[in-house]
Amino acid sequence: MTVDRSVFQALESAAANMAPTDPTSVPLRVHLAGLYLSAGEAEQALKHATAALAAAPHDTTALSVAAAAASATGNEQLADGYRAVHTALLSPETAQQRTPEAPPVQRPTESGGHQPPVPVLEPVAEPGGWDSSEPNLVTLADVAGMNDVKQRLQRSLLGPMQNPQLREAFGKQLRGGLMLWGPPGTGKTFIARALSGELGAKFFSATPADIYGSYFGQSEQNIARLFIEARLETPGVVFLDELDAIGGRRSRRNTDQARAVVNQLLVELDGMSSNDGVYVLAATNAPWDVDEALRRPGRFDRTVLVLPPDAPAREALLRLQFNGRPIAPDIDVTALVRGTEMFSGADLVRLVEAATERALERSMQVGLVSPVTNADFQAALRDTPPSTRAWLSTAATYLAHAGTGEDFDELRAYLRTHKIG
Repeated sequence: MTVDRSVFQALESAAANMAPTDPTSVPLRVHLAGLYLSAGEAEQALKHATAALAAAPHDTTALSVAAAAASATGNEQLADGYRAVHTALLSPETAQQRTPEAPPVQRPTESGGHQPPVPVLEPVAEPGGWDSSEPNLVTLADVAGMNDVKQRLQRSLLGPMQNPQLREAFGKQLRGGLMLWGPPGTGKTFIARALSGELGAKFFSATPADIYGSYFGQSEQNIARLFIEARLETPGVVFLDELDAIGGRRSRRNTDQARAVVNQLLVELDGMSSNDGVYVLAATNAPWDVDEALRRPGRFDRTVLVLPPDAPAREALLRLQFNGRPIAPDIDVTALVRGTEMFSGADLVRLVEAATERALERSMQVGLVSPVTNADFQAALRDTPPSTRAWLSTAATYLAHAGTGEDFDELRAYLRTHKIG
């Protein structure tokens, strides 16, 4: 990470003007610690995280940064101590045992060492606004078509997870996360839920609206709490929707809050040793806008492109939408599949809805049920262009200026096949 030292100097100066035990200094010190950690200066990060904990021993974001910083210095015993406090603070049983007389956080020793904090336990804040649901019965078998996507997911994620002995034999590492990317409406979120079902894991889904808060430091705390909740519910899947909005390029962001969110996310991903049983997935329509640091090894270094559904998937999706509707028996499904090339799953739903509305209007005019006909579908096709074309054109423009690179080879092949760009 390229570091602007003037930023550190300004923040250091501000921190120095605050009393060590002033609670209002906590967000500043946590932010500064995260910046130092991202810059590779773990000792400085640990120093400020420990100072933050001296003022607010129950601050989970400070504990998260402290654990990652301690691990980066090679002190895993200290890191484990911070992680244990994380768990204790979010445990309802422990929160009931609040003890005001508990010893305060130990400050850095004269020799430069740090001791794990012993917090005064406070009631845990309410969980974040993200969706958390129990393991569901949806699996990849419920995803229509998309055999290439399923094979890649099996090879890069599910296979190694389900075969730990073979994984160890081949030295396959599961550290880091997996990013699903492609046009909107192609089922990336559904695939993420299906992966959660395959793993029998609780699903924690967060959007930018769930992450970004209205006051300083809240957004970073939301990310920290999201991961902590997942660690307490293992196995768990953390799913970050619209990753480009949550973890967009810091070089293009003009707010400290947006940059701090990326830094905190890096802290959580780099602390994957404490995330045993937590699997991190993300989805984005704009992978080129995701911060470069999030794409490095050990983070979101595994990617799966989710393109518009192929012909078998389109047929399955169309037939699924036919259920419960009065569809004429002579509907030419083959022609309909052929005419919906590049349609997303959402486009297919909209197409069937439009055709059904035509039949419903006709039925209301005659007072009898008039089934959806081929003519209804042909009229709906004329009024329902594929929404993915705009995204594919944008992607083609980006790739024309992006030079060569393996990350987008599959997308380039798709664009050539469909003569886009």
